[in-house]
Formats: sequence, structure tokens, C-alpha cells
Amino acid sequence: MKGRTMDLLDTADENVRMRKSADMPARLDRLPVMLPHIVWISILAINLALEYYDNALFAYTMPAIADSTGLSLGQLGTVSSAFFVGMGMGAVAGGWLSDRFGRRQVLVWSTVLYSLGALATAFAPNFEAMILARFVTGLGVQAATSVLLVYVAEMFPSKTRGRFVSILTMGFVIVSPLVALLALVTIPGGGPDTWRHLFVIGSVGLLIAPLARLILPESVRWYISHDQIDKAEEIVDKLEARALRRGPLSEPAVVAGTDTEQQSLRQVLGNRRVLRVITVVSLGYFGATLGYYLFGNWALYSLINGLGYSETHAYEIQLIWNVVYCVTPLVALLLLDKVERKTLILVTSLVSALPFVLLGISTSSPVVTAAGGAAAITTGLVLTVFYAYIPEAIPTGARGIGSGIIIGVGRFGGAVSGVLGAALYGGWGLGGVMITAAICYIAFSLIVAVFGPRTTNRSLEGVAAEELSTDK
Repeated sequence: MKGRTMDLLDTADENVRMRKSADMPARLDRLPVMLPHIVWISILAINLALEYYDNALFAYTMPAIADSTGLSLGQLGTVSSAFFVGMGMGAVAGGWLSDRFGRRQVLVWSTVLYSLGALATAFAPNFEAMILARFVTGLGVQAATSVLLVYVAEMFPSKTRGRFVSILTMGFVIVSPLVALLALVTIPGGGPDTWRHLFVIGSVGLLIAPLARLILPESVRWYISHDQIDKAEEIVDKLEARALRRGPLSEPAVVAGTDTEQQSLRQVLGNRRVLRVITVVSLGYFGATLGYYLFGNWALYSLINGLGYSETHAYEIQLIWNVVYCVTPLVALLLLDKVERKTLILVTSLVSALPFVLLGISTSSPVVTAAGGAAAITTGLVLTVFYAYIPEAIPTGARGIGSGIIIGVGRFGGAVSGVLGAALYGGWGLGGVMITAAICYIAFSLIVAVFGPRTTNRSLEGVAAEELSTDK
């Protein structure tokens, strides 16, 4: 009798834990936007801004690095590719580690890693050291970015996730013109090692990492996937208590029957449903990333070395492109939670083709300036939508490693852009580079539009449940 009573109690406890596991994500999704959300997204946006600074700076300083170090076009392409190889590996490693040790923990240490990589780049004495420094920077940058996107998907209300991703990309808005302005002001009239000083600035992340550790809570959904129900409930209870001061909350829309148990890499790769989603979104993100970096890494180089613009004029045009890019998060803010993600990816990819072609065939400064600005907006919007879409498409138990695989495959597109861009530019000039970028955007976005899941304004558990029913 005693044994049977204990079994009944264990069953009751397990039922309670299962109910709480299903209830808590729904309780998070129904919350209004509150001060903690604003504080969290501010820290995440600052972190993303620093990541983008380390990412973008190399493209801006590439001509100066060539003059200072004597690196050839092929060597610069190899160094650029090393950064993206690091990003690819960092995406997968960061995703896997965040599934195992937590989102916050990996975010903090990857921030430290990319900051140290930026310092190493600043002091790199030769070609080999530059390759290693850029590889380490890429490793940390992408590990941090992957975890950032997963964190936003898991911790922010479902109906405002798109808007928070738009706010997150404000970090790009701040840094893009800042990097261009720094390059314009310091490099043309500076000394041969001015570019090194700019990379030192990228190590500021060493100050941000402790702040993230102190203020950001661990992801509730990560706690649930590791059966740490009490810790998850403590966070949700505090957020609900704050929300209830402003008025009653709606009933949570619980989605039952979704699997939140943490999955290993082997389980993810053996799960046909998850693997299909990963494959579809990976292909789309690969094409977008390849096209984006063909544009971003070779347009400025072409202005100076192809069109023959003066260094100052080229950096002025680049600054205009980055100022115009500031419109992108505002457009995303209006559209992301109103238009289905995969549809928006397709439409913006199609629109981007025109400025790419104009940029590739034009020599007129006004046309080049206008086309580059338009391309900056459309390509930035595509990537912003992907930032929201990638973690939403993957079930909770596989979200870290699944998102990491997708972003890693996408970053392989960045790695390819260095070598491919050099080959295309050497053979057909900027026109070959830009037309290839346009083809990449269109072709690969079609795959996502046709085969990708719907995610806009839906709970993560609801997306997973629909994929499961579709797979059956």
C-alpha cells in the first residue's frame, strides 16, 4: 500500500511539473512589454552593436590594411574568409554550448572571446597572426549573436518578438554610420597604423560581459528543457507580479503536447522533422548571407580600386549608405509583426535585386550612391527578418544547436564571399559580384517561402506543434 501511495504521489508530482512546463511559456507570451524587457533588449542591442563593429570594421579598413601591411588581394580575401569560418564554427559551438550550459553563460563568455580577438587583430604583426585573430573574433562574434537571437525568441512575448528584434538591430544603426565616420575621419589622413587603433575599440565588450551576467536572467524555456522547473517558475512569477500591478492579464494560451526535452546533436540530426526545417532555413540564410557580404565586402573596395574614386570620396559614399541604412529597423518595426516572416523574406529579396544590378553596372556617383543606399536597406531588412525567424522555426529542445547549425551554414556563405568575391571581381568587376549577389537573394529566398514554417505572432510551442502535425 505504501509503495502504491508513493507511486501515486510521484505521478501527481510529475503531472504538476508537466502542467507547469506547458503553462510557463504561455504565461511569458501573454505578458505586456515592461521595464525588464526594455533593460534586457538594451543590453543585448549594445552587445550586438559591438559584434557588428568587429564584423564590419575589416571591410572599411581593408584598403588601409593592404597599404600598411602589403597584403595582396588574395591574402585579404583569405583573412576575410577566416573570419567567416570562425563565425560558422562559433555558431554551431555557441548553439551547442548554450543548450548545455545556458543562454546567459555562453553569451557572456563569447563576448569576452570576440573582444580578445579584436585586440589580437589590432596587434597582429603578420599575415598568419591576422588570420588567427580574425578567426577567433569570428568565433566569438557568431557564438554571441546566435545566443542573442535565441534569447529574444525565448524570453520576449510572442506578439512583440518581431518588434524587439527590430529594436535589437538598432545596434547596427548606431554602429554602421559610426564605423563609416571613424574610417572617413581617421584613415585618409592618419598614419599607416591608424586602422589598428580602431580595432582596439572593439574590445569594449570586456566591460559589457559582466553587465550581461548581472542583469540578464537565464532563459525560462532553457530551464524548462533541463527540468529546472522551480527556477523557471521563480522568473515567471516575478514578471507576472510586476505585470499585475498594471492590471489583469489574459488567460495563457497553452499549447499541450510539445516536446521541450533537451536534445543532443545526434538526436537533432536523427529527427526528420527538425532536420527538414534546419535544411530549409539554412539554405535561405546561406543565400542571404552570401549576397549580403558580396555587397558589403566588395562595394567599397570597388569604389577605390575599380571606379577610381578618391579614398575620401569613397568613404563619404560609404557613410551615406550607412546613414540611409538607419531606416531599416524602423521599416522592420512596422512590418515584422504584421507580415508573415517567410513572405517578407521573399518580397524584400526580390526588391533588393534592382539596386544590386544598378550598383554593378553604373559608374555615375549619384547612381552608385543611391543604389548602394537602397541595397543597404533591403539587405538589412532581409537579415533582420531572418534574425527573428531562425530561432522561432526550431523546437525548444533543439533551438540552440538547431539555430547554431543554421547560422553556421549561413556564415559559410560569408566565408565563400571572400574567395568568390575576389574571383568574380577579378574576372567581371563589380558587375559580376553584384549580379551574383542578386541571384543568391532571389533563388534561396524562394526555398524558405515555399517550404519554411509560419511563425509570425505565434507561440514557439504552437509553431513546433504545427510542424509535428504537418510532418505526420
